[in-house]
Amino acid sequence: MRVFVDEAVKGAERKMRMIASLPDAHVALTLLKFCAGFVSVVHLMRAVGAVFDFACIDQATQSCLATITGIETDASAWALASLPVRLGGLGLHSCADTAAIAHIAATFDGEACLPSLVTPYVLPHAMLLDEDDTFLASLDDPRLAPFETVLEKIQNALQARDNYGGRGQKVWSATVHDERRKALIISMTEELGRSGQLQGSALALKQVQVRARIQSCSGQHASAWLYGNAEADPKLWLSPAELAVAIRLRLGLPIAPMPSICRLCGTGSADVDGVHARSCFSGGRRTRMHNALRDVIADFARRGLLAPAVERPVFSNTERKRPDISYVRDGTTVVLDVAVTFPLQPSNPQYAKRAAEKPGGAATAYATAVKEGKYRGIIDNEPNPREWLAVPLVVDTFGAWCPGALTELRQIARKSALREDRTASAACQDFFHQLSFQVAQGVARIVIASGGARPDEAVHPVAGGSVTASRVFLPGRTCSLAGQPRSQ
Repeated sequence: MRVFVDEAVKGAERKMRMIASLPDAHVALTLLKFCAGFVSVVHLMRAVGAVFDFACIDQATQSCLATITGIETDASAWALASLPVRLGGLGLHSCADTAAIAHIAATFDGEACLPSLVTPYVLPHAMLLDEDDTFLASLDDPRLAPFETVLEKIQNALQARDNYGGRGQKVWSATVHDERRKALIISMTEELGRSGQLQGSALALKQVQVRARIQSCSGQHASAWLYGNAEADPKLWLSPAELAVAIRLRLGLPIAPMPSICRLCGTGSADVDGVHARSCFSGGRRTRMHNALRDVIADFARRGLLAPAVERPVFSNTERKRPDISYVRDGTTVVLDVAVTFPLQPSNPQYAKRAAEKPGGAATAYATAVKEGKYRGIIDNEPNPREWLAVPLVVDTFGAWCPGALTELRQIARKSALREDRTASAACQDFFHQLSFQVAQGVARIVIASGGARPDEAVHPVAGGSVTASRVFLPGRTCSLAGQPRSQ
């Protein structure tokens, strides 16, 4: 058995080395998520459990991620990367933390099937699990000890002989991930205090920003860009440099070794965390990102035969206010105002506090404070105010939308699905992938353009290479900010 497991592990590691050698970093990351690492040995873990150490697969996955993106993750960043995408991670699940649960669930599922396959008098149903040494070893796995809630759920399931309809591994793993995320946020905030670099209100704000970042990355459709869409336009993949910056921002890693003067405004300090870059309005790049989002939404509304008008006067009492998009739906004139906000901006800490409470909190706060009042007075002065609806479409720089925007965008996607003979879920997936991609690419380009070091110095590392004023250099390849790598 050990020889078989060792060969399977070597095969999984060989596959990851091949994936890491691919020239397209974003495609390589997608293959790592769906074709290698955890997914390549999950059935093996269900068979042998925690008796064998699968930590080498985790190490190979971490090494593959570093080769693809040029990012060396520390313990906290890798712990976050191993969380599911829905919890703000990269979905590169840890085999070492899951092996015991996988085997427990598989054994339990198998035992539940045996009464219908084997005569109960020949194989006593109630004694099967108690006599399985590998199963008992998985129950005693020390990696499960910190997760008391999971152990309690497993014990209750064993006593009730309830295998969750074959979903035990999914249910228990989800509980482990939820508890690990809570523990990780606590450890990351405590580490900030122990470092001694920040004190008082600055420390409190930084701790709130850590929670806000992870919460925002957990928002619905916020991470649609991460692993691409095989049916989408081939252009909707990030370049290696853009991907490296996007992953660094998601994991809370620095994007430069030292601060420098912002190349966009020429006055601000481009800090190593990219805070100034994402708050800077100079250079016109934020406007380009806004317009890209507007155009995607207008395109889907057009495909749904909503006949959208883009930045045209629609109000009878003023021509100065021109909404980004307007259309008539079911007798109601809908006006959409697209906006992108940065939840970690130091000038408004309330946004970070709202984002730390729930995904999309900063976008909701911005929509309420800025956008909703923008059209309220104008609509009230229209002849029939009830026939008008103003919807702020606010998204934060991590991709989390405000609830009102999600509702309206889903309606647009459903309209397009009816006209294109495809399911609403497929249309929503395509729609939100394009929107999420525009946010991720736009933010990455802004951060790269702002510069993490002066052009006349040895420039800062991005994706294992370096960035000058307008071009990105990676080991063995060169690409523009929007281009795909070319061999040197």
